Amino acid sequence: MRLLFAHDHRLFRGSSGELYTTGAFPASVWDRFLDHFDHVDVFMRDGGEVPDGQDLARADRDRISFHFLPSLASPRQLAFRSPDVEKQMSSAMMSADAVVARLPSEIGLLAVKHARRLGKPYAVEVVGCAWDSYRSGGANWSRLYAPLAYLRMRGAIRKSPLALYVTSSWLQGRYPTTGYAGIASNVALESMDKAAQNRRGERLAALAAGRSPVLGTIGTLRTRYKGIQTVLEALRKLRSSGLDLSYRILGPGSPEPWQRLADHLGVLDLVAFDGTRSAGKQVCEWLDGIDLYLQPSFTEGLPRGMIEAMSRGVACVGSTCGGIPELLPNDRLHEPGDVAALTAIIRRLAGDPAAVAAASAADLQTARQFDAARLKEQRRAFYARLRKDAESQSSPG
Repeated sequence: MRLLFAHDHRLFRGSSGELYTTGAFPASVWDRFLDHFDHVDVFMRDGGEVPDGQDLARADRDRISFHFLPSLASPRQLAFRSPDVEKQMSSAMMSADAVVARLPSEIGLLAVKHARRLGKPYAVEVVGCAWDSYRSGGANWSRLYAPLAYLRMRGAIRKSPLALYVTSSWLQGRYPTTGYAGIASNVALESMDKAAQNRRGERLAALAAGRSPVLGTIGTLRTRYKGIQTVLEALRKLRSSGLDLSYRILGPGSPEPWQRLADHLGVLDLVAFDGTRSAGKQVCEWLDGIDLYLQPSFTEGLPRGMIEAMSRGVACVGSTCGGIPELLPNDRLHEPGDVAALTAIIRRLAGDPAAVAAASAADLQTARQFDAARLKEQRRAFYARLRKDAESQSSPG
């Protein structure tokens, strides 16, 4: 049986035609679908050639075919959808036995539309909030489109026979479904071996001996919704009070606009842009080199980067958006964009190594609920339902 998967994720091309991802879709992620379907047709965006200096994970593998659409989240495409785009999706949908659309995404909404038109069994993966994403997009058209994007996504999820949420309750409250609702984060955690535990213990001991904590964030540099600007403002306030802390950022995109902002704020010497790392071991090694993980986002579902940091014993701080409050206690949360509150939290933790150690232990415990075997079983049960729906529809009579 054949599955069609749709999302707005951007893939990059290697010199020999191989495909790479910034981390969300390494080749191993397709196993969750190939356990139930013989082949997967993936609709995503073409990011062009792999950017120089980027160390990305391979996304392509056997039994997966990739099809590329232009960005559908532009004013022109939203107002005048290309007939060629509609035709390409409709044609592929004809040979699909089932569909999975990851939302929010315009390509995902397009797939849902054609699945419903053709009566194909389908499911949605709910990983974030369209309203928050477009409201924090920066452009005027993006903020104007946010209410409609919210209503379109809400309608697609409400009518979906199957919906898989990454949060325990937050996304369910904003985007309820009348169909079956499953829960499974899309995170894939590496196990923390004894050597990694020892390294975390050594870093905590160094903090107790007086070393300043190293801050870090994983997130794209292409937009402002990850809240990097909030951290840079906090670094400026901390420096003005006599506290200099280094800040490392891991993620795709050009660092130049952020370097200009950091320079303007007088903190450029404190900030390092580390590019990208392959998902899994390399990201874990990067996380093992920081002490406080910051997720000051303006929009999130349940942030993978934060859960990965927790699984390495990194003490985490985050905004109150999305499902982040499901992960952190109130004393490590701040409102999105609240520079003063974030500054106060960082200052408090930087001056209290025992609090960092306690947060590290608590976060490590929280990460255990995202055990790989448990998540795999949750996903297996969910996609088995979709497979059953597809088999029922294809059976004679």
